[in-house]
Formats: sequence, C-alpha cells, structure tokens
Amino acid sequence: MNKYKHIIFDLDDTILDFQDSEEKALKQIISLYKMPYNKHTIACYKRINDGLWHQLEDGLISREEVLTTRFLLFLKEFRIDENGAKVEAIYREHLNQGHKTVTHAHELLNALSKRDYNLYIGTNGVGTTQRKRLEDAKLQGYFEQLFISEEIGYEKPNPDFFHYIFDALNSSRKEEFLMIGDRVTSDIKGAINAGIDCVWFNPKRSIPKSGSPKSTYTITNLMQIMDLLEE
Repeated sequence: MNKYKHIIFDLDDTILDFQDSEEKALKQIISLYKMPYNKHTIACYKRINDGLWHQLEDGLISREEVLTTRFLLFLKEFRIDENGAKVEAIYREHLNQGHKTVTHAHELLNALSKRDYNLYIGTNGVGTTQRKRLEDAKLQGYFEQLFISEEIGYEKPNPDFFHYIFDALNSSRKEEFLMIGDRVTSDIKGAINAGIDCVWFNPKRSIPKSGSPKSTYTITNLMQIMDLLEE
C-alpha cells in the first residue's frame, strides 16, 4: 500500500481529544451561568450543537451561525437570555487550552515521520483554536501544512475542501491521498465526495447508520494505520 504519499488527518478526536477539551470548556460555561452540571445538561448542549453541525455539513447554515447560535439556544433551554456570541467567546477561551492527545497519536506521527509520507491536517473549525491546540500539544512540527475550514473557506464534506488541498499541493493524483478521520458525515463522506481513499477511525466501535458512506478502511486503534500502510 505504498501508493499513498499524502496523508490527511482530521484533528478533533483523531489526533487531539476534543471530547476532553469540550467537556472542560462546557463545564466552565455551565458553572458560570449556574446551571446544573449533570448528564441532562450536557446531553442538551450536545443535541443542540450536533444538530447545528449536521446542518452545516449539509450546507444549510454557515459556520458563523453555528458559533453564534449554539449557546443562545442552549441557555434558552434553561430560561437564560444571553448573547450567543458573548458566551461563544468565553467558551472558546477555555476550549483553546485543551490539547490532550488521542491514544497513540504521538507514537503514530513519530513513526510516519520517519517514512516517506507527507502529513497534513484537514479539519473543520476555527483557525486560532485549532492551531493553538496543535502547537500546545507539540505536534505541529509533524505536519507540512494545516488546512482549516475557517481559513480556506470550505467545510468537510464539501469536496471543494479537498480540491483546495489538491490545488495547494499542486497534485491531481488522487490515488496518492489518504484521509483519516473519526466522523463519517464529514471526514469519510468528504473524502468519498472528493474521490480519495479514507480510513474511519472508530475507537468506540460504533455501528454506522443505514445508508452511511462506506470508508475504504476502518480502524479502532491509531497504530493500525501502520499495518494498513505496510500491507
């Protein structure tokens, strides 16, 4: 499988543990507004947030609408009237501090860096947040370029996200690209839309929904990437 030369990694929950960062930042917001910190409150936020991100991935709303609306709607559930953008700014300040890595991320990147692969980040999100978290995790040096949706103007799964990467790297050989990510609706669907192979990182062994895009490969441990590449 040495045909791959360019490996694109999603960032959140593929390289960096976004769930950990999100939980800590959300806890600060819940505490600030004196809401109950329990499973119901967290589930309420995730329902609202996930719904908005799915609308973004489907091209129905903009990234800005996600970021300015999610806390407005969340706080309204608890009868708190607050400016969504203001709360987002507080949340992002805490989120920016989160840089815990996913298990084996350092090990995998170190192993790949010693081989003839070009490594990139291809992530949805806010540029300042993603860059700071990656830098704080001391992983930035592994990647030749970072492609972040806010900065390039396209969100996964829009194929233009990947076309931007092809153009930036001046490469039209799609068979040389491999996308690795944890989200079927953005990473896997986006890679398929762009015509490149992809790896679904599925550590929780989730069962894909009926009709979901089918990845080229599926792994539950990041180090399985080495086995795939060496086949």
